[in-house]
Amino acid sequence: MSAAADARPRQAATAYYASHWRSLDYFNLYRLTLAVALVFTGLLFGDNPDLFNTGMGIRFQGYAYAYLVLAALFVLGIRARWPRFQIQLTAHIVVDIVFAILMMGTSERLANGLGLLLVITIASGGLVGSGRLTLLYAAIASIALLLQHTFSTLGSDRSLDSFFQIGLLCAGYFAVGWLAHTLTQRALRSERLAQRQAEELALLNRINALAIENSPEGLLALRGDGIIRHMSRRARALLGVTSEITPGRTRLDTCAPELAAALPASCSPGARTVEIHDVRLRIRCIPLAASDDSQILMLEDQNLADQAAQRLKLAALGRLTANIAHEIRNPLSAITQAAQLLHEQGGDPGAAKLTTIIENNARRLDRLVEEVLTLNRRDRMRPVEIDNDRLLALIEELRQTEEIPDESVIVDMPFPLHFHFDTDHLRQIVWNLLRNAWRFSRKQPGSLRVEAHMHDERVMLDVIDDGPGVEPEHRSKLFEPFFTTDAQGTGLGLFLARELAEANHASLRYMPSTSGARFRLSLGEPA
Repeated sequence: MSAAADARPRQAATAYYASHWRSLDYFNLYRLTLAVALVFTGLLFGDNPDLFNTGMGIRFQGYAYAYLVLAALFVLGIRARWPRFQIQLTAHIVVDIVFAILMMGTSERLANGLGLLLVITIASGGLVGSGRLTLLYAAIASIALLLQHTFSTLGSDRSLDSFFQIGLLCAGYFAVGWLAHTLTQRALRSERLAQRQAEELALLNRINALAIENSPEGLLALRGDGIIRHMSRRARALLGVTSEITPGRTRLDTCAPELAAALPASCSPGARTVEIHDVRLRIRCIPLAASDDSQILMLEDQNLADQAAQRLKLAALGRLTANIAHEIRNPLSAITQAAQLLHEQGGDPGAAKLTTIIENNARRLDRLVEEVLTLNRRDRMRPVEIDNDRLLALIEELRQTEEIPDESVIVDMPFPLHFHFDTDHLRQIVWNLLRNAWRFSRKQPGSLRVEAHMHDERVMLDVIDDGPGVEPEHRSKLFEPFFTTDAQGTGLGLFLARELAEANHASLRYMPSTSGARFRLSLGEPA
C-alpha cells in the first residue's frame, strides 16, 4: 500500500515535467542557433581590429566553439533526462552567463549586445523553469556583469559614468526575471485550474454515462434527420434492437422502424404511448436546441410503470385490509358459533335453512379473511426442498380436501424434481389452481392434468383443465385483486397465488390454449 502511495507522486511529477523537458529542448535549440551565429561571426570578423580588441578575435572564436560544443552536449542530457531538470536548466543558464561575460571581454563594441542577450536567457529560464530561481539567475547575471565591467574599467581609461548603464541593465535583468516569475505563476495557476476542471468534467461524464446505462428508462439521442447519436442498453432492450449501432451513421428507421413511424415530424412536449413488439412504451421527447434539431427520447416500459403503481396501491390496500380482517375475524367467529348452536337445536325447517345460509356465508367470509391475512404474510418464507414424492403428497392432500375424484386428476412427472419453495405457499398456490380448474372443468375422468417439465433450465408446473377456458377479454384481468366471474368467489385466489409465487422467486401466468385453461408455475432453477 505504501509503495503504491509513493509511486503516485513520482508519476505525477514525471507528467508535470514532460512539457518542461520539451520547452528546455526548444530553449537549447535557440542556444545552438546562437552558438552557430557566434562561430560564424568569429570566422568572418575575427581579424577585424575595429570590432575586437587586439588579439581577442582568436579568443572569441575559441569561446564560440566551446559554447557550441556545450550546447550540443546539452542535447544528450535532455534526451537522457539526466541529471534532474532543475539541475540541467541551472547549468544552461550559468553557461550562457559565463560565456556571454567572457565574450564581452573580447570586444567593447559587442559587449552591450551580448549583455542584452542575457535578458533572453533570464526570461527563458523563468518561463521554462516555471518561475523557479528566476531572480537567482538575474542576480548571478548582474554580479557577473558588474565584475566584468569593473575589471575592464580598471584596465582601461573608461569613466565611472558607464556604471550607470550597467546598473540599468542589471535592473532590467531583475525586472525581466520578476515579470517572468509572475507570468509563469499565473500560467501555472490557470493550468492547475484547467486540469481540475478537466478532471471534474471527466468525472461528470463518467457519472452521466453510468446513470444513463443503469437507468430504468431507455435513452435515445437522435438528430433531426433521423441519425442516432446514442442508444443506451435499456433502449436497445425495449426496442428489441439486436443489430450493431454506429453512432452518427445508423438511422433510426433501419433499426427501429416502428418507433420511427410513430414519432411526429417535430419534437413536441408531453408524452405519448406506442406499442412496439407487444411492449407498451411511454415516449417523452426533449429538444436539445441544437442547430441539427437533435432531441432526446426517453423510453419507459408502460407495463412496468403500471405494475409499480398497482403495487403501491395494493400495498396500501393490503395494510388496510389486513387491519380490517383482524377486526372482522372475532365477530365472524361469534356469528359462526351462534349459527351452529341454532342448527343443533333443530325445530323449524325454515330456521334451519336460514342457519345454513348464515354458516355458508360465514365460511366464505372466513376464507376471504384468511386469504387477506396470507397475502399480508407472503414475505415470511421458510423454503424447503421439494421433490416428486412431496409434491405428489401435496396434490393428493388437496384433491381429497376439495373432494375431487381420484380418476379425474392425472399427474405427469416424467423426471425427478428438486426445487426450493415454501411449503405453505406452494400448498396455497396449487390449491387455488386445482380448485379453479375443478370448478370450471367437465368433472369427468382425466378432466384435470398436472404436468411437470423443463424449459430453459427451469422447472415448469402446469395445471390444465378441460373446461371452456378463459374469455380473451378476461385474460388481462385474471391476476387483478377482487376480479372474479364466479358469484361465490372472492377474486383474491389467483392474485394471491401470483404474489406468493413471486415471493419465492417464481412466476405464475396464464398460457393461452386451444381447449381448456392452462396455468403455468415457473419454479426457477432446479435445486
